[in-house]
Amino acid sequence: IQSLQRLPGVSTVGEGAAGFNVRGGSVGQNLILQDEAPIYNSSHLLGFFSVFNPDAVTDVKLYKGGIPARYGGRISSVLDIRLRDGNRKRFGAQGGIGTIFSRLTVEAPIVKDKGSFIIAGRRSYIDVFAKLFTDVLSEGAQLYFYDLTLKANYDIGKKDKIFLSGYLGRDVFKFDANQGFSWGNNTATLRWNHIFNDRLFSNMNFIFSDYDYSLAFGDDNLDKFEWNSKIRTLSFKPNLTFFVNTNNIWDFGAELNYYIFTPADAIGISNGEATDISLPLKYAFEWSMYFNNEINFGDQFGLQYGLRGSGYSYIGPGYIYEFGTIIPGQRQNLVSETRVEGREVIQNYFNLEPRISLKYQINQRNSIKASYNRLSQNIHLISNTTASNPLDVWVPGTNNIKPELANQYAIGFFKNFGLNNDYETSVEAYYRTTDNQIEYIDGADLLINQYLEGDLLFGIGRAYGLEFYVKKNTGKLNGWISYTLGRSELKVNSINNNEWYPTRFDQLHNLKVTGFYDLNERWTFSASFTYISGTPTTFPTSRFQSQEYVIPYNYLSSRNNTRIP
Repeated sequence: IQSLQRLPGVSTVGEGAAGFNVRGGSVGQNLILQDEAPIYNSSHLLGFFSVFNPDAVTDVKLYKGGIPARYGGRISSVLDIRLRDGNRKRFGAQGGIGTIFSRLTVEAPIVKDKGSFIIAGRRSYIDVFAKLFTDVLSEGAQLYFYDLTLKANYDIGKKDKIFLSGYLGRDVFKFDANQGFSWGNNTATLRWNHIFNDRLFSNMNFIFSDYDYSLAFGDDNLDKFEWNSKIRTLSFKPNLTFFVNTNNIWDFGAELNYYIFTPADAIGISNGEATDISLPLKYAFEWSMYFNNEINFGDQFGLQYGLRGSGYSYIGPGYIYEFGTIIPGQRQNLVSETRVEGREVIQNYFNLEPRISLKYQINQRNSIKASYNRLSQNIHLISNTTASNPLDVWVPGTNNIKPELANQYAIGFFKNFGLNNDYETSVEAYYRTTDNQIEYIDGADLLINQYLEGDLLFGIGRAYGLEFYVKKNTGKLNGWISYTLGRSELKVNSINNNEWYPTRFDQLHNLKVTGFYDLNERWTFSASFTYISGTPTTFPTSRFQSQEYVIPYNYLSSRNNTRIP
């Protein structure tokens, strides 16, 4: 994750925060997959480490544009991470002891040349060492993370293989024995690969993903507050791949997702008297079908195109909320509240998502690439902070929350230099428009709010920019320079006089320099430099004074009207 944030078009949301932004999109608009299982929070220690263990990872692909039709559900980017299969021939182990965490990876054959497994674990121990130097942690405080990544594979026969992978991880921040917060991801993927012949094969994926987060505070059991939230996903992804020849590949498939949302399982205790303030569960079903064709015409021209049809249903049991006449910028008044029992469909949505990308190889060193993507997103991350944090809430699309839709266009020129392609350079331009992008009224109540939909606003967005990249691949001194000149803006009725204004993750300038020097086989030195435009924020434009009290006021209803250094 840290490396990806140093690429053009990708930016950090800030130290001590989770996730990353891609081409002006928000954290919740990135689809992150580990062996096909969705990861809803990709960070340990509030963003300082990722949940992905490098010892267990074999491949990482980040799609900023030209996204194939097999991916869907988010409108900004796709990060696809694949785990290693493990050594089929011999036992192996590796590990490391660090100042913040230690790690151990074990891999071995299940049956030699027929199956294998890999298990990789990490655990931090900041709280253990801190107890030696301070008594701050003497009252039960905890500060640690752990994760366990595993994968196994086995050949059933010559044409059938099964793969089982999983992840278990958690972060714990406790200020004492009773107070603190924690979050964690749990995933499991069962994949069956079947080869029909030398041109056709299939993959069947059965997936489980669970992300939960909790908060607790209070000095004792007589006065305390406890809150838990969760999103659980059950998925089935069948896929067929057909090789017409080495230059013509077809993909066909489908995706079925069943979501269970726990917005708030909360209880407050005051003077020993408990009050249950939990919110009802919410349910949604998402389906899609797609085809994708990748074809090369000789050595110069390549074409990839596809179409994805995605459907979404917000279903019961649950509530239908109807709000009155919308007064721009203000909380909507609830008119009616209807209980729906069983699996009755409350709201349906359907979208077609065409995709196309072109590549023209001018010669061995120069190429031009262009792409167009249309994407939709039916589940949403609700956050009014500049940077995502573990207590942000995932919510489903409803009769009041429509799918976010995006259209992205990109074109770039790529050139290599040197005898062995020692240098890679590129310049790429992009332009993206979004519909139904979520914003919030002033003073929006986002946590444990049964009528949250009445605090949401919806508008249109646009993001555009230029990305420059230079990378040196060879020699003792290597590294890269990336620079992005970009804008990310919103237009929402009633905000900023209905004019465009910057989003919370707008950055005009983003310059990053990363260098490595290999002194010898044992010593490597690295250095990095970052220059980023400050984050937009909202300051009052005027004030009232009543006696000695000063009341700030935003007279123009402006949003993000000031940029911090």
